[in-house]
Amino acid sequence: MARETAISTGNARGVDRKNRGFLHELWKFVSRKPFGAFGAAMTLLLVVTAIFAPVIAHFDPLATDQTSVLLPPGADHLAGTDQFGRDVFSRLVYGARVSLFVGLGASFLALIPGIVIGIMSAYFRGLFDYIVQRVVDAVQAIPGIILLIAIMVVLGGSLVNVIIALALPRAISSSRVMRGSTMQISNSEYVTAARALGADDARIMIRHILPNIVSPIIVIVSLGFGEFILAEATLSFLGYGIQPPAPSWGGMLSVEGRAYMFAAPWLLWGPAIALSLVVFGVNMFGDALRDVLDPRLRGTR
Repeated sequence: MARETAISTGNARGVDRKNRGFLHELWKFVSRKPFGAFGAAMTLLLVVTAIFAPVIAHFDPLATDQTSVLLPPGADHLAGTDQFGRDVFSRLVYGARVSLFVGLGASFLALIPGIVIGIMSAYFRGLFDYIVQRVVDAVQAIPGIILLIAIMVVLGGSLVNVIIALALPRAISSSRVMRGSTMQISNSEYVTAARALGADDARIMIRHILPNIVSPIIVIVSLGFGEFILAEATLSFLGYGIQPPAPSWGGMLSVEGRAYMFAAPWLLWGPAIALSLVVFGVNMFGDALRDVLDPRLRGTR
């Protein structure tokens, strides 16, 4: 009995130490990277808003009401209504789902081919590396928005097509970052030792190279997340992204906000503020993650 009590007490102390260690590291991150902490809060707010959109929004984002057209912000409609009587706040909340889905979908859809192409290009080198790098040069030579519009014209306007259009150029360009990180590791001693022990190429790339380039992968995903949200808003603003009446922050800026910016400026304020805060927050969080994960930048303020 006494032994069981001692074990349970030791386990409780261990959990308490872990909790205090986590809180200490969290406070150290907040004090050293306040903008990064703000970015993490904005990212968390976006995720929570997207998940609990039916609970947060009190109106159907697509329901029209001709008796409540262009109402200013008030108690019933926190962000006012648009020209069709739709609640702007509810559309902003459901628009967060589009932004989160686009950010996550495009990030991970671009991540896998970018990693595979980058690692293989640096590992095998030779003719394969030369061809891949010329393709990357050709893609990076085309202005990003022009390339996105061209892809959307071919694919058509839908949420899935937006994700594909955003992920395809990103996968090609991010492969160069993966290539640079792999080239630094491919000549290391443990890779040479694994090759001398008879490990095949696939095992070396998966077991010895991939785990050692996790840091740049996390940084690319975190920084690309905000870029994808902004790019989706740009495409929707230009009419090539999410099609009305689906709620999208870029579409709200283009269709309602631009047409009624003087008569009903709250149609412009809502999506502009939401988009600015989320993109700024995600980019600050990604920048702070880079400083924390990159050994060369640790200790900088």
